[in-house]
Amino acid sequence: MSWHAVDAVDRAVDATRRLLFPFEAVRWVKLAALAAGMAGGGAAASHVGASSLGASTAGLVGWATSTSTGVGAGPVGIGRIVGPAAERVAGLDDALLVAAAVGGLVAAFALVTCSVAFRLAFYDALATTEVALWRPFRTRFRQALGLSAVVTAGAVVAAIPAAAFAVVAADSAVSGAAGVEVGGVSGASEVAFVALGVTAGGVALIGTVGSRLTLELVAPAMVARDVGVLAGWRTVWASLRESLSDVAVYLAVHAVVAASAGIVRAVAVASVGGVVAAVGLVVLVLAAVPLGGVAALVETTAGAIVLATVLLCAVAAVAVLTLPVLIVARTYLTAYEVSTLAGLAPGLAPLAPTLVASDDSEPADSGPV
Repeated sequence: MSWHAVDAVDRAVDATRRLLFPFEAVRWVKLAALAAGMAGGGAAASHVGASSLGASTAGLVGWATSTSTGVGAGPVGIGRIVGPAAERVAGLDDALLVAAAVGGLVAAFALVTCSVAFRLAFYDALATTEVALWRPFRTRFRQALGLSAVVTAGAVVAAIPAAAFAVVAADSAVSGAAGVEVGGVSGASEVAFVALGVTAGGVALIGTVGSRLTLELVAPAMVARDVGVLAGWRTVWASLRESLSDVAVYLAVHAVVAASAGIVRAVAVASVGGVVAAVGLVVLVLAAVPLGGVAALVETTAGAIVLATVLLCAVAAVAVLTLPVLIVARTYLTAYEVSTLAGLAPGLAPLAPTLVASDDSEPADSGPV
């Protein structure tokens, strides 16, 4: 039996190679901008369900336990930081707090929307092999708004049972620390507590998977068909419901591919960072000689300027030197998602025929519609 998600691993290699080479500096710079824009918020949005469950539970349990018992060891010690901060926040004007909260939500939504718009622009590059920034960003922004709204709504829905579970868990921790029988805020039974936890985890899992499928499979179809998110889901779901096993394999293989790409990027950053750090250390030692010693780097204004300059140059050097790895990894991961969609739903993948291997059995089906 042929798994489209497995076959797409090799097809994505061909698509990546044909899009990136022969090398063109302008093309690579534009792809770097797209990759950086995609990293601004889209990836975080696709996994917000699972992360919010763990973070909210650990945070609330730790805060409640530490503030009630005074214990500061381990994760529970977060209360020593959160407690005073919460008291300061409580002293602020309510209108100011509401304005700050609304402003933060709007800013986060805008960041996610821009990130999704860059993702759609990347799909346009795969569909046409012409890499552009502003034109596809502007053209796809309305679709990005719809995608961001769906992903945000899914995150909110997933966060409701997670928040409820976190509140009950926090109250149980407080009650247990005080020597009271653990039962939750309203004396809920342990069975109900476990059921609430399972429900929160299940909803978070469904929300995470739904967000990922929306961003990774529905979004390319929206670009290929030039439709909204709901129409894109209807079109893709007609093919996905007939091959749910392929979807499960895709999620598993994608996890391996994404983890491998992350490891490659981490190794590149660590290797380049080590070399840059060594060079920077030599530069600092040489610069410290005329200043009167290493201590002068932090004790004098000139030394502080030199230290800050070297640190900024080191960070910039690591970013620039590892940028090619980021471009290749991001291009391959995106090409893998589109190639999988080309196998699951022929005709819905924005993948130019010139990016498909000539020995592919059905090159025409992978082209954009």
